[in-house]
Amino acid sequence: MNIDKDRIINEVRPLFADLTHYSETAEVDSFLQCYADIPDFLAVSADGMIRNYGDFKKICKDYYDSVKEQKLATTHEIFHVLDENTVVLCWSGNIDAFFKNGDVMKMPDYTVTFLFKKISGEWKVIHSHESTLPPQIIKLK
Repeated sequence: MNIDKDRIINEVRPLFADLTHYSETAEVDSFLQCYADIPDFLAVSADGMIRNYGDFKKICKDYYDSVKEQKLATTHEIFHVLDENTVVLCWSGNIDAFFKNGDVMKMPDYTVTFLFKKISGEWKVIHSHESTLPPQIIKLK
């Protein structure tokens, strides 16, 4: 079977751009729409916890309710097309989170592996795995 990898990556790339934008602007409901609310969904957070979609949704809402905005700077972005309906994206970069209370959290070398699946003609994240060193918290004085 001959797979048009460039076409598939170009289908997934806009979803990842949306995901990044919603993360930077702390639009949690739009951010969550990039993920599939399915029984097989799994998210491994940087704290090492494995979460289903419901638990992932709760932790995202709690986090994004406290964040004013984030700045993401990409250092690596590697796509692997597994088949017509499945893509792995390994993203690395630096994240600065600006909280509503004035604190700043710096997360250098943050890495996320995303598994995208085409479901009913629409690309969604069905699995993610985050990894980072402990963040640096700069407290408002």
